[in-house]
Parts: sequence; structure tokens; C-alpha cells
Amino acid sequence: MKRSIALLSALSVLTLLPATALAQDGLTVSPSTVRAAGVVGVELLGCAAADAVATSPGFPAPLKLEPNGPARVTGSTHVVAVAGTYPVTATCGGRTYTASFTVEEPRPLQWYLHPAEVEPGGTVTGGGDMNTGCSGAEITSPGFAAPLKFTRGGNFGRFSGDTTVITTPGTYTATFHCQGGTRTDTRTFTIKGTPPTTPTTTTPPAAGPAPKPKPKPVVKPKGAPETGGGGTTR
Repeated sequence: MKRSIALLSALSVLTLLPATALAQDGLTVSPSTVRAAGVVGVELLGCAAADAVATSPGFPAPLKLEPNGPARVTGSTHVVAVAGTYPVTATCGGRTYTASFTVEEPRPLQWYLHPAEVEPGGTVTGGGDMNTGCSGAEITSPGFAAPLKFTRGGNFGRFSGDTTVITTPGTYTATFHCQGGTRTDTRTFTIKGTPPTTPTTTTPPAAGPAPKPKPKPVVKPKGAPETGGGGTTR
């Protein structure tokens, strides 16, 4: 009977302990499998140093880990868009910890831009769905008067915005930029009208050789007064 009571008491103590007290010191990346250009959280237990940093070829840049409880540092970051399994190394207080995570094959970006043909100076609308691709940052184009910023949405992962186009007719490329600069995608649209033609420059004919200057006529002196001779003798 006493043994049963002691066992129940030990189990009660374990139940009341926080999860961090039961976990072993070490590095954890969550989720262990993430979509391309997605976000992972990094947790390091057993570290209280302020200089903890996690690095990985699957991170765009080193990740500084911030204190988040006793002997615990954490952080989060976007990952690269290239599929594969990547090692993670964290340093803290002179110790090194390792872990890994896997990036899935990237899914096609889901975004739109309409209308496909617009009047000069008209308005276009663009948007996307972050659940099937990435979180959009903006859409840019040399045919836009200003970048298209996403000012609406957020619910259910959808977002959209508007911008005006320039007044020069032609077909232009629009580029959708994922947040964090991790991925891009392009498509074209047309500003109605006749595109301006590049003026042709007519090359003047090559100049011929310069004409030789005509020689000046030689004037011969006439009579003695002009030559200084012909004096009379007495």
C-alpha cells in the first residue's frame, strides 16, 4: 500500500512540472517539414546566453535566438524555396547543437492580374492566395505608374490591391514578389493602343573629297612705272 502511494506521489510531481523541465537540452526545429519559403520556429533548451545564433544553408541569413524563459532561447525565420533536407547548427555559450528540417517541393504560385487588356492610364487589380503559394509582398511592372501593393484581404489567406498603368500602349511584364524576396513569378498584360514606333534616323550620304582651291591668277606688271625701271636719261 505504501509503495502504491509513493508511486502515485511521484507521478503527481511529474504531472505538475512544466514541459520545459521534462525536455532534454537540445535544438528543435518546428515544423520538421515545411513548405518552400515557409516559416519555421527554432528552440534551444539549456541555453541562457544572449549571443545564441542558429545557422543553416536552408535559412536566408543567420537567425539570432532571443531569451524566452529560463535556459531557453527561440526564434523564427523563413526558409529557402529549394526542396531538400537542411542541417541547422546553433551555438550558445561555447556549446554547439545540431538539428535538421526538410523543405517540400515548391507549389506553383497562385496569383492574378486583371484585366489582361487595359486602357492607357486605367486601373488593374492584382492579388493571390498565400495558402497555395506564398505571402505576397507586391507586384511590379514597367507598365505600372507605381508598384501594386496589397491593401485588402488577409482573411482565409487571400489578399489584393490596385494600381494604375502608364499611358504608353504596349505589352508589359508584371512580376509578383513573395514576401521576403524568396520567390517571384511573371505574366504579361497589354495597354491598349498603338505602341509608339522608334523614329528611324536617316544617315546622310558620306561627303566626297573637298574640292581643291582654285589657284589665284598671276598678275603681270605693265610698263616701267609698275616695274620700277624705264627711267629717262638726259
